[in-house]
Amino acid sequence: MKQSEKIISGLQQDIVLPDIVLQKADDAFSRILAENEKGKQPAASQGRGKNSRHKKRKRFPVWARGLTAAAAVLIAAFGICAANPVMAAKIPIIGHLFSLLQDKISFSGDYTGYAEPLDGNVQTDPETGGDSSVAGNRETSSYSQTVNGVTVTLSEVYCNQEALNISLIIEGNEDFQDKIMTTQFGKQSLFLDMDTDFSFRDTPVMAGSGNIEGSFLDARTYAGVWRLDLKDVLFDVSEIDRMTSEAEAKGEEFVVNQEVLDKYGKMLTLPDEFTLNIDLKRIEGMLANPPEIDWGMSKEELEALSDEEFQALHDRIFEKYGLNKHPNAMQHYWFEGPWTFTLPIKVNTANNRTISVNDVNEAGIGLESVTVTPFEIHINEVYLNHDKADYFPVVLDAQGKYIDSAGSDAAFLPVADHDISRITVYLCDYLEYMDELKGLKYEDGFRELLEERAVYKKEVVLE
Repeated sequence: MKQSEKIISGLQQDIVLPDIVLQKADDAFSRILAENEKGKQPAASQGRGKNSRHKKRKRFPVWARGLTAAAAVLIAAFGICAANPVMAAKIPIIGHLFSLLQDKISFSGDYTGYAEPLDGNVQTDPETGGDSSVAGNRETSSYSQTVNGVTVTLSEVYCNQEALNISLIIEGNEDFQDKIMTTQFGKQSLFLDMDTDFSFRDTPVMAGSGNIEGSFLDARTYAGVWRLDLKDVLFDVSEIDRMTSEAEAKGEEFVVNQEVLDKYGKMLTLPDEFTLNIDLKRIEGMLANPPEIDWGMSKEELEALSDEEFQALHDRIFEKYGLNKHPNAMQHYWFEGPWTFTLPIKVNTANNRTISVNDVNEAGIGLESVTVTPFEIHINEVYLNHDKADYFPVVLDAQGKYIDSAGSDAAFLPVADHDISRITVYLCDYLEYMDELKGLKYEDGFRELLEERAVYKKEVVLE
């Protein structure tokens, strides 16, 4: 598959592109890959810490960035009784969303006893005399706000030492289920554009992707769970931000690379309790039926354009249709906020444990520890004089079954449906894994390939 097609494959394309446009995209990607350019790491304030492998993401030409924006926000969601408003009227909603969603989210499992309602006055089932409709719950919740006719209600929170999970309901001011794109897997996803401020940090942090896993309860009501890996929050880059600002003020370039992150970044300690301020500026989704773009010329005419002419055409088209803005009416459906919340968070360490490994091979590659919670495993690797972005962790459970990552970091793995009494951790060369091994991860003989190709292996007993 061509590079340009890989970016757009698997989607109902948000922009209708002629084949020649894709061909020019592929040509540009091929040139960039041939250059084998590592690129510069952006300012660390974007929530990228020592655990990031983002350097292996390919750098796209300016004209291609707009085409990939849609793909960036797509996360697998799920479907539960879609377009069924009766469901919302027959079970408790606010304070019980995890019970409704827990088997469908990526880090699935039984959240009973872990997720706590944010509002103590949780509504009961109608059979007991309480109003358990969405509206009935919202009216008694201290964590519900309506802006521009759109109501956001935060329901429950579960925070362990690795991740923060918040369930919520979004009630639109109109029916919008049919406006949100459905992936080839039959799922719909929303994105929260927000700022987060944690009380134990000196500065706010842009952490996580903002994607929520969820489903429509009816045509205008969406329920979901937002999950945030706390590694982004606990890695403090305020000193690096200060150095970057000073360099910019002097007109100098300051490159943030792994060496700078290791030297000036610091890990914070997660307190037992803290306060989280959320400024939810916008709620977005990809359009199910985006308008078509008129490129103003035939395929043959597009094919005859030079790179410079195509770049100029691209810039004109993007400006004409507003594709150089985010969000835009050609790609997105959205609600404007802001909705602001202040949440008290208590860290639940029940059934959390960390197994120290502290094993490094002669090459300086190894494993520091493995942290286990009721819902995830976190692999803490060691790379002495190596760039973490050059390697990729692969984990097999006690039965030799591949454990697939569910978030943006391959070191965080869901444990549902796996025997994790012991695991085997393999660290592989990133490019070799992506090019030669990844496609075989569910095939017989995958373990044998890892035994042969991995640069590091360690079996860890977890129970």
